[in-house]
Amino acid sequence: MAALHTVPIQCRPPLTLRDYVHSLAFNLTFGLYLVLIHAFQLLFLPFLVASHFFQVPLAGEVHRAGIAYSKETFASLLVLIVSQFGPSRLVVSAESERELNRFVRRDAHGEVVGLAVDRHAVWIANHQMYADWIYVWLVLSYARVSEGLSIVIKASLQWSPIVGPAMQLFRFIFISKTKTLAASSLFSTAQDAVRRDAPYQLLLFPEGTLYSALTRPKSKAYADALEIPDTTHLLHPRSTGLLFTLRTLSTLFPPSHGSPASSPPSVDPAPPSPHLTIIDATLGYSGVPPQSYAQSYYTLQSIFGRGISPPTVHLHLRWHALESIPIGNVRPTARPQHLEQELTQEERSRFAEWLRGVWEDKDRLMAQFGERGAFAAEEEGEGKANQKVEIELRMRTEDWARLGSVPVVLWAAWRMLRCVL
Repeated sequence: MAALHTVPIQCRPPLTLRDYVHSLAFNLTFGLYLVLIHAFQLLFLPFLVASHFFQVPLAGEVHRAGIAYSKETFASLLVLIVSQFGPSRLVVSAESERELNRFVRRDAHGEVVGLAVDRHAVWIANHQMYADWIYVWLVLSYARVSEGLSIVIKASLQWSPIVGPAMQLFRFIFISKTKTLAASSLFSTAQDAVRRDAPYQLLLFPEGTLYSALTRPKSKAYADALEIPDTTHLLHPRSTGLLFTLRTLSTLFPPSHGSPASSPPSVDPAPPSPHLTIIDATLGYSGVPPQSYAQSYYTLQSIFGRGISPPTVHLHLRWHALESIPIGNVRPTARPQHLEQELTQEERSRFAEWLRGVWEDKDRLMAQFGERGAFAAEEEGEGKANQKVEIELRMRTEDWARLGSVPVVLWAAWRMLRCVL
């Protein structure tokens, strides 16, 4: 009998009593903690009011610290649901050992003890299913920079019950056809991170939507209209939003010549990283056949509610310096409303061509993954032993501490409020 994760959701057997119990446990746990974390966020709103309207010293910092802690706690909640309700191993690969060394932390003996990414980075990824963001968030959590995560997301989710206001307090970036990136919080969020020298990790999906049976024909029509080769395992990316994003951020994150994450003596250190880097992540999920749609095999409820998760989640990472990307001429003092106007058609075309090249490479990677169940860099062979690491996603001490502290703080705040009233 085939493993259930290799069977499309609609072809799987009916739910059993055990499945219902598992689903109930997941939804109660996840739903309860969503409420608790959002309530924790709301505790710090008075400090925002005090800072914004009354200029109370340090009130703004207290508010930011509270929101950052709530974001870290949500990351711990993701670790909890993955480790307890939908277990997967994370496989991170790169083009070479040297490249991989950018993304791992090692101890004094050269052993991998965690992940590492530059403090300021833009993540671009293919969009396979609605849980993609969870696994990227987990990478950032294991790299200890998840407090800086901001995700570009559809404005229709902005006022979803509980999660919408929570995402607003996380300072996610909401866009729609009428609300563009120029009118969003993209600039102000990054500017605040620069001012405080805080982590900044921006995640966006240039395809704009899921790779699915509904979106593939539209992507092909787009390729035909532009008379460019069609992709097979991905959707064609839209370049306008990413180009605007990189041009905007280039005015805030100047190049620097700091050192990359430390390396063991036996490995040549990677070249110095610029202040802002672009991380190109290609996501693949075990169990999905070639040219099939991951969303037909995995949804949030099927992964965590029923516990049929991908045994391995694969991320192939590539690193780009912002200076190597053709974003056109950018005035250092330019503001978002001017950056779009100052673009020439030649600059737009050059960037679109660069992004298509990135996606063509991604398409080849996904073709390999569909055939072999792994990216080429993961395969065993001479010179390839150190091109991947496997991370077991499990609860850490700090995860238990955060998840335990939030209800305690809320209980203490409730007791104090009752005493005052």
